[in-house]
Amino acid sequence: MNDSKLQKINILIKEKKVDEAQSEIARLGPEYYKNAEYLYLRSKIFHSNKLYYLAIDTLLISLEFEQNDKVYNSLAEIYDFLGNKELSKKLLDLNLRITTVNSLKDELSGIYRKESKVN
Repeated sequence: MNDSKLQKINILIKEKKVDEAQSEIARLGPEYYKNAEYLYLRSKIFHSNKLYYLAIDTLLISLEFEQNDKVYNSLAEIYDFLGNKELSKKLLDLNLRITTVNSLKDELSGIYRKESKVN
């Protein structure tokens, strides 16, 4: 993470200053909306506020921009907490995680999907 604004938000989240982190992230403009780290941090704020399904949606959108172990691990943690142990295990399995996420995105029709270019 090389963006100082995102670093500051990450520190606030780690220090459990979620309201301050929310205030800081809300000030960021549209240039961040497709930034995987921004989306990851936003999901951490949702998670801290017990908005689990918003956190899941945000993490799934984040994966559209960057595949990242911490995102898969966060998804697995949330699904485990929600009681879906099987889905959590699939998200932690390196051989199943991409297929599992794509299946989730297909089922959750409101999830943002990048346009794929057809040649």
